[in-house]
Amino acid sequence: MPMRRTLIRSEAGVRLQRIERLSAQQVTHQQFSLSSLRRHGARLFSDRDQAEDAFDLEVIAALSDPVVADMQRRGLID
Repeated sequence: MPMRRTLIRSEAGVRLQRIERLSAQQVTHQQFSLSSLRRHGARLFSDRDQAEDAFDLEVIAALSDPVVADMQRRGLID
């Protein structure tokens, strides 16, 4: 089944993407994927508001992480 991934937000190495599974030009299933430099693997959400809240919390945590903060300061990540 084909998938379409759309970047919604990206900050401090944290990415929030919408993943849509497509069937005959229709979206059959939608999820939101949250990935970060601090975590192994992505977390999936079915609710966009929950995904946005988790994104905000993860950005705060990433900016508090000295390694991620240093990478951002040196311009290695957005």
